[in-house]
Order: sequence, then C-alpha cells, then structure tokens
Amino acid sequence: MMSGPMKTIKAHLLTGVITLLAGAIMIAAWMHHYPLDIPRLARVDIGRLVAYQQQSLVQRIKPGLDAQEQAKLFEEAKAFGTRLDTALDQVSRECQCALINTAALLKTSDTRIPELTEQVAQVAGLSFPALSAK
Repeated sequence: MMSGPMKTIKAHLLTGVITLLAGAIMIAAWMHHYPLDIPRLARVDIGRLVAYQQQSLVQRIKPGLDAQEQAKLFEEAKAFGTRLDTALDQVSRECQCALINTAALLKTSDTRIPELTEQVAQVAGLSFPALSAK
C-alpha cells in the first residue's frame, strides 16, 4: 500500500501530464482553425520592366518628330504606368501572393520565391524578352 507522500507525487505528476496534454490539444485545435498567416512572396524586376519600356520609346524618337507624335509617345508612357499597376494587381491576385521588387532583395538563394517579371510584362502588354535571354 502507498504512503501519503507517494500518492501525492503521483497525483501531481498525473495532473501535470493531463494539463500538458490538454494544452497541446488546445494549441493544435487553435492552429488548425487559425493557421499562421505568412504571406507567400514572389518577385518582380520593376527596374527591368521600366528600362525595357523606356528603351522601346527611345527607339521610336527620331529627329523631326512632330508635336502630335511626341504627344502620342507621352500618352503611351503615361498609359504604361497604369497598365503596369493593373498587371501587378492581377498577377498578385492570381498567385495569391505579395509581390516584391527584386531590387528590394539584398541577397537570397531561396529558390522558393518565384520570379514573375515575365508574367507581369505579358499582362501589361509588353513583348518582353525572356529572362534566359538576359
């Protein structure tokens, strides 16, 4: 037959184990219903897109360009900003991820962050060269 102090230690140990088990079950249930919201990331090289658009416009500027053609080029440049913003919104919704500018990444060797510059260029209506042709 167990003495008084031994019974008390067993009771405390059993209470501690049951408490830890109940806590673990509650945490697991909470994590199941409210998972950690860590946003998925993808990168877009905005600098490359803008440089490509600028190069495209510069190639069309020729000596003796009349005011109407200049105005047309100016409007195209303004429209590009709107198209780019719309393309970024659309690609972000499609991938259900947060887009970050590649220039904001100081260093990464993580290949799990996809590169979506080409998709953004396509949605924005640019005939953008593939990254492999870089």
